[in-house]
Amino acid sequence: MKIKVNKKRFFVTILLILLLGVAVGLFTIDRMSKTYKYNGVSDVLSTYFSNKKLAKTAQPLRLDIQMSSKDFDFIKKKRQIALDRGLQINEGDNYVNCKLAMGGHETEGVIRLKGHMTDHLEGNKWSYRIKTKGGQMGMYRFTIQHPGTRGYIYEWVYHELLKNEGVIHLLYDFVDVSLNNQNLGIYAVEEHFGQHVLERNNRPKGMIVRWNPNLYWERRIAMSHKKYVDEQYADYTSSFVEPYDKGVMKSDPELLDNYMEISRLLNLFRNGSKTTSEVFDVDKMAKFHAIIDLVGGHHSLDWSDVKLYYNSETKKIEPVGYESFSIRKTERIAGQQIYRTYDDLHYEYHNQLFADPIFFESYIQNLERIASEEYMNAFISKIQNEFNEKLAILSLEWPYRKFDFEAYFENVRLINKNLQLPKPFHAFIQSHDKDSIVLSLAPVSDYPLKIVGIKKKNKTTTLNVGFILPPKARQTVLKYSEVTFYGDFSKLKDIVLLATIPGSSSVFEVALAKYPKYKRRLTKNGVAELKIDTAVAFVSGKEVFFKSEKTIMNTETIIPSGYTLHVKPGQEVVLKEKLIIKGKLSSHGFEGNQCVIKSNDNGLMLLEGSLSSSQTSFSGNNLIASNQAKIDLYECVLYDIDTFISDHQSKIDLNHCIGGSINTLANFDESDVDIVNSNFKKGHVLFVNNASNVKVINCNVSEYNKAGILDYQSQISFWSSSFKQIDTLFVMTNSSSVSLFGGEINTVDVGFVINENNTNMPGKSGFNNNTKRIVNLRTLKANG
Repeated sequence: MKIKVNKKRFFVTILLILLLGVAVGLFTIDRMSKTYKYNGVSDVLSTYFSNKKLAKTAQPLRLDIQMSSKDFDFIKKKRQIALDRGLQINEGDNYVNCKLAMGGHETEGVIRLKGHMTDHLEGNKWSYRIKTKGGQMGMYRFTIQHPGTRGYIYEWVYHELLKNEGVIHLLYDFVDVSLNNQNLGIYAVEEHFGQHVLERNNRPKGMIVRWNPNLYWERRIAMSHKKYVDEQYADYTSSFVEPYDKGVMKSDPELLDNYMEISRLLNLFRNGSKTTSEVFDVDKMAKFHAIIDLVGGHHSLDWSDVKLYYNSETKKIEPVGYESFSIRKTERIAGQQIYRTYDDLHYEYHNQLFADPIFFESYIQNLERIASEEYMNAFISKIQNEFNEKLAILSLEWPYRKFDFEAYFENVRLINKNLQLPKPFHAFIQSHDKDSIVLSLAPVSDYPLKIVGIKKKNKTTTLNVGFILPPKARQTVLKYSEVTFYGDFSKLKDIVLLATIPGSSSVFEVALAKYPKYKRRLTKNGVAELKIDTAVAFVSGKEVFFKSEKTIMNTETIIPSGYTLHVKPGQEVVLKEKLIIKGKLSSHGFEGNQCVIKSNDNGLMLLEGSLSSSQTSFSGNNLIASNQAKIDLYECVLYDIDTFISDHQSKIDLNHCIGGSINTLANFDESDVDIVNSNFKKGHVLFVNNASNVKVINCNVSEYNKAGILDYQSQISFWSSSFKQIDTLFVMTNSSSVSLFGGEINTVDVGFVINENNTNMPGKSGFNNNTKRIVNLRTLKANG
């Protein structure tokens, strides 16, 4: 039987189906594009074609690098070791010889791989550190790396901001690189420190210095078994001022005098003999920190990272801009990073810097000026042509990437909101008479507050000399300050204090309240007996130090409450028996001279007090078992570990840490955990959570069988974090929950396995998924 087909209707139907498919496709692409900060498909196309057109005007410099096959094989071997481990650890001398040519100028030098994370080693565009004999582009030492490792064009914008404010900045540019005649494409190049930096910044000859992170006497400890009574150990307080360009300085008496003077001034500042405004160029330092706030580059403010220069004409010390890591969201400004107790405030470079009210006031004034839309609009107009030139070079390789200034305007909004405090302090009436009133004031913010007036029944009395209320130190309870005001206080109704952040144009109003009547009872815990092998360590008061550069702990050791065990930069500690910490373990190293803690055999750290570490590497079997402890790790490296932490009811913070080949990062049990700006690669199960609350922000997890196993009402939230090459994201039981906000899921087989069979907790497990980008996810949810 022949079937008749209405050809017209058939073709109309096919056309409608095709149009529907195109519409759905365009809708999907449009939504996906917005996750990459585009305004839709039209914006993607406009950006691409605009950048392609701009790329035709690009004229990048060409850097040619040559090295022998043997030396390049050495570089490749180092790269493979790092890839296998999941991170790069530079051990020993990793430099090899090379020849460099640019614009007809040839010179010899040495080169090595750089960077911890393996993103520096992916593809063919590896990151390198180079030292030259004859210089290139006026630089004798510099780094080349994938522009994406520092935010493409945004690091260049940072240095232009410094230049705009007259702050010393580095040459930062983009060049076309070839290695052994193979073109590697566009790289970012950044100069190192020397006299050429000062000449380019119109400064008189002088020395650029840093606080040296390597303790000179540290190398001598391993050569001696004698007991040594050390002074109290601290990071910043034990460092010394080290110059760059030592060879040039030694042959120039003027530079040597310059170095001696900056060293003298910095040491007077450190010991409290001179204030910030007596030593530093207040205006330059204020502008520098305001720019750091604008770009969100606070990672570069650690005392071991700052670079400083002594200006022989002004007799003041200036900052040297370096590594902004921009652009990042400014959730907290430089002047409010008061995170230690009151007793520690004067023993930490950053807080000591901001403790000077003259500097702080200048900083706030400059911050309000720079963090404004008017300032940004004028700055953008000024650099637009050169910005387009740099963007043209980047567009040769990345025409699809959108670069704009919206993130800076977002930080402007965040900074101004941050300065508008909902309530700066509590104010209570403690006592009063007819002619005076005594107030108890307790700061609740990170800012110092200046009391500038009193308002009674809408009548304001301005104070000629304002009382400065210090900021609330982080990790402390409220601390009350008493202040007496004189005047007519026969009636106490409707009294309001007027206050301002010094340097700010905003004025806050805080109403007085009756003083709360309460008492706090303090209890003292018994102190366990110190048990330590005096052959490997010595005790000074309640401070314990290892004698040798490498210490093998073969006997059980107890550090009781009230005692602190210090691991110094460059020291290595190998645990072969239990190390019981009821007090505190402090290990703070520096870049290039880390602390090292390992466990072998039956070695284990039993932690009931606190662990505070930075620039420390951890490796071994089962490293830490903690109970009601506090763990704070910053810029630590974790590798080749079975289980790093087995924990119960502790507070744990990991910040800017990296891990490679960790079978299980942690078994959390009834704990509170924050993990921020960290990366973990290669392992079995990253987290095992029981009744714990874990927050993960801006982290990357890759090559794990499971990201997490959650049980007993565990809660875990990921913010702007990514998962790559994971077999199963999460297995959840007994009313556990996972929340994903932003971030990326890429090459994951199974998303969420929810198993509620034979569970004994009320409620059900579940997840909230608001991921920006999901690629190659086979199963979003599987019910077990």
